[in-house]
Amino acid sequence: MTQHRILTLAAIAALAVAASGAAFAAKPAASKHAASKQAAAPAQPTGQLVEYTELEHKVGSEIIVETTLHTVRRGTLVKYTNPGLTLQLGPENGSVELSIPRETVRNVSVVLAPGPDAAAQPTGTGSAEKN
Repeated sequence: MTQHRILTLAAIAALAVAASGAAFAAKPAASKHAASKQAAAPAQPTGQLVEYTELEHKVGSEIIVETTLHTVRRGTLVKYTNPGLTLQLGPENGSVELSIPRETVRNVSVVLAPGPDAAAQPTGTGSAEKN
């Protein structure tokens, strides 16, 4: 049991080191044209903070986990238990399953898809009549 926990913590620490190295990579200066493209980009999904125990009912949902090791992981909740949870990371992160011990979880958010744009909704084209 303790050997599994040590291996899990070692894996999380290794991922944190790899992620922090990528965060410090030099970024090229953005031009005005690039800035306008970013402003026109669609809204990113947002998350709703939930209590750890609420995750029992969120298996299969996409979540964001902030850890006490200063990492943020986003993926699909595959397994919830009181001692820890398991995420299926996306293809950009190798499509691997990552186990996160509960004692390292700082915050958990359930990802909410952005709402539909008002301009994208049809107006007055329905066949139903109002009485």
